[in-house]
Amino acid sequence: MSKYRDPLFEAIAIFAVLVGVVFASSTDTRAAISKPEPKPTIEKSSYVIPTGEPENLVTGLKAPWEIVFLPDGQALVDERDTGTILQIGTDLTVTKVAFTSTTPPCEKFCEGGTLGMAVAADRPGDELSLFVFLTTNSDNRILKYDLDSIDGNWQLTNKRVLLKGIDRSGKSTTHNGGRLAIGPDNKLWVSLGDAGQLGATSQNWDRLGGSILRVNLDGTVPTDNPDPDSFVWAKGLRDTQGMAWDNFGNMWTTEFGQDTWDELNLMQKGKNYGWPYAEGLYKYVPTDLPPGKPDSNGQGTAESPAPEPEIPDMPSDQELITNPKFTPPFLTWHPADAACSGIEFVKGSLISACLRGGKLWVIPVIGDKKLGEPLPFFTGQFGRLRKATLAPDGSLWMITSNKDGRGGWSKGGETWMDDRIIRVQLKKVYY
Repeated sequence: MSKYRDPLFEAIAIFAVLVGVVFASSTDTRAAISKPEPKPTIEKSSYVIPTGEPENLVTGLKAPWEIVFLPDGQALVDERDTGTILQIGTDLTVTKVAFTSTTPPCEKFCEGGTLGMAVAADRPGDELSLFVFLTTNSDNRILKYDLDSIDGNWQLTNKRVLLKGIDRSGKSTTHNGGRLAIGPDNKLWVSLGDAGQLGATSQNWDRLGGSILRVNLDGTVPTDNPDPDSFVWAKGLRDTQGMAWDNFGNMWTTEFGQDTWDELNLMQKGKNYGWPYAEGLYKYVPTDLPPGKPDSNGQGTAESPAPEPEIPDMPSDQELITNPKFTPPFLTWHPADAACSGIEFVKGSLISACLRGGKLWVIPVIGDKKLGEPLPFFTGQFGRLRKATLAPDGSLWMITSNKDGRGGWSKGGETWMDDRIIRVQLKKVYY
């Protein structure tokens, strides 16, 4: 073997070794001082409940039925019996926006008039439209207006009839439903009652009454409805006045029962919810409502039994319904604890405002088609509650319905300030 050593080769080799040591040392140092990747923050599951002292915002209303908020933070409220639509300013001033119509003829247990409202940005440039549910002398119908703001004052123009011929029950105008909502699919959803006609409407897919309707915003039928030629989405309903969609996309509705069970339904395409064969989970047993008796002020007669009615015993609690064609309710209550009208999904909670029960039911949504234990709030504190709506500032606005002619059905809480808009703050609860 040659003993010759190349000085240049040895120098290069030594340099390479030194560079390797330095590089390795640097890599080890960086590895030693580098921090581990932070773990992703997992938001705990939560829902909201009312908290703090409720605050009266607006008083002296006459049977308000719906409240909708507009992009500038102002709100519209309608009065069922006067047909007036009011603007509630951010400073809480009240101004008249429109007059829809006079109250139609009504004998007793009046439930018709100017009912649901909904707002959609469906005009060119995302300009707004207002949809209004209205009872007329011959039918229930849906009006559509252009809704525009001029210097902060909202105005309705270009009135037209979007949908007419919806069943109504003659002069008593009961069981109209009447809630409107824009769903996650950007369709107009309509909740209807049986118009007092039982199975003639609620079990007849060719009639609109006793249904949930799904309507394109231009008044045409969505092609993916159960029947592409019909607005009807679901059937078998007695009187539905609340619709809400949770964060899983599930649609929930509130249902007025007869004398035994009120319902919360998971509303699904093409389903039949059983009325008048079923009330709650049971076979429906008809009962007659006795004549009313005068209250302490002498109000109320056999012809107008709204004050202090004598409620029949509960008959529909004996025979369970087993017919698979009927979809059972998700939850049930006795009417004395419920008679829930509007419902809204708010930050993990279904919040339902109840009339005869005189309370808010807060129902945590704890999973897909999974609900927690319903929690009651404000029982008997404000009387009849028609709707609770999330405001832009994160609070909850509630509207009372103590001037709707059904005061004898509520559980106290009425005052000289009625009807009112009441604000309450919300707080998050983790589970």
